[in-house]
Amino acid sequence: LNPMFGAAAMSLSSFCVVSNALRLNLFNLRDARKDKPLKSKHSKHSEEVTTMEKTMKIEGMMCGHCEARVKKALETLPEVSAANVSHESGTAVVTLSGALTDEALKKAVEDQDYKVLGIQ
Repeated sequence: LNPMFGAAAMSLSSFCVVSNALRLNLFNLRDARKDKPLKSKHSKHSEEVTTMEKTMKIEGMMCGHCEARVKKALETLPEVSAANVSHESGTAVVTLSGALTDEALKKAVEDQDYKVLGIQ
């Protein structure tokens, strides 16, 4: 490379750096006129979705198959959004997206031949 071209490229580079630095002085960081409005997940007119958790104490689960059976039975109910079942602790934590009675939860589990000791 010819040294004359290198010197010209170096001076152009310096000029670009200085002009960009001066241009940043004109930028107002806290000016919100050009900002886009935030999109929220919930609009002002939408209803709030409330979720509720219930813990069930279940007797008779011995293995992972029992766990899966109870989980499937609970998640077939339309109001149940999720069910976390543990055969080791003998509990099922049910997340509800709508109103559901304790009797309906108890019936779903007892239809699978397990005994519900309590629901909190």
